[in-house]
Amino acid sequence: MGCRRVCWNLSSQGCFNGNRLWNLDVELLGIVLIAIGVVFVVNWKVVKDELQSHLTVAPWVFIIIGAVMFTIAFFGCCGAIRESHCMVVTYAIFLLVIIIVQVALAILMFVYGDNIKSSIGKSVDTLFDKRSGPTVDKATESLINNLQQQFQCCGKNGANYYGIAGVANLPPSCCDPQFLGVEGLCTALNAYEGCSTVIPRKYDEWNKPIAGVAIGVACVEVVGALFALYLANSIRNMDRRSRY
Repeated sequence: MGCRRVCWNLSSQGCFNGNRLWNLDVELLGIVLIAIGVVFVVNWKVVKDELQSHLTVAPWVFIIIGAVMFTIAFFGCCGAIRESHCMVVTYAIFLLVIIIVQVALAILMFVYGDNIKSSIGKSVDTLFDKRSGPTVDKATESLINNLQQQFQCCGKNGANYYGIAGVANLPPSCCDPQFLGVEGLCTALNAYEGCSTVIPRKYDEWNKPIAGVAIGVACVEVVGALFALYLANSIRNMDRRSRY
C-alpha cells in the first residue's frame, strides 16, 4: 500500500507540473495572437472603414481568441495550483468549446473562402469606382493612396486605370520607392499590379493556411483538454483517498 501511495503521489505531482507548463504555453500563445491582431489593426487602420467587413475582421478575431485563450489558461493554471477539481473541469469544458468554435470557423473558411474572396474584390472595385466619378473627395483619394501603399497595388486593374482617367503620371503609391523611373516618377513600367487582383490574392494566400493552422492548434488543444480531465480525475481520487 505504501509503495502504491508513493507512486500515486509522484504520478499526480507530474500531472500537476505538466498541466502548469501546458497552461503557460497556452497563455504565451494567447499573448502572441493578441500581439499579431494589434499589429494588423494598427497597420490596416487606414483602410478599416472601407474593408471592415472583410479584411479587418481577421485581426479582431486574433485578438478575441488570444484573450480568451489567455483567460482560460490562467483559469486552468489556478485550478492546477489550488488542486481544484471544479476549476480544472471548467477549464477543460471551456477549452472544448473553443476547439469546436475553431474547427467550425476553419471549415467555414474552407467552404466559403471563394465567396469571401469575391466579396473582397467587389469592395475594392466599388472603392475605385468612386474615384472614377465626376467628383472625387480628398478622403477617397487619400484612402486609395493608403490602400495602394499598404497592399502594394496600383489602381483598380493596374496602371491602365489611371491612364483612362487621363492622369499623365501615376501616384507615387503605385510604385516601389526603390524602383522609381526617371526623375523619381512612377510610370506604368514599374507600377504594381491592380488592387482588384492583388488584394483578393493576398486573402487567398492566407485563407487556407490560417484555417489549417486553426485545425492543427485545435488538435493540440484536444490533447490539453484530455490532459485536464485526467488531472481533474486525479484530484478527485486524491480527495477521496485523503478522507480515509
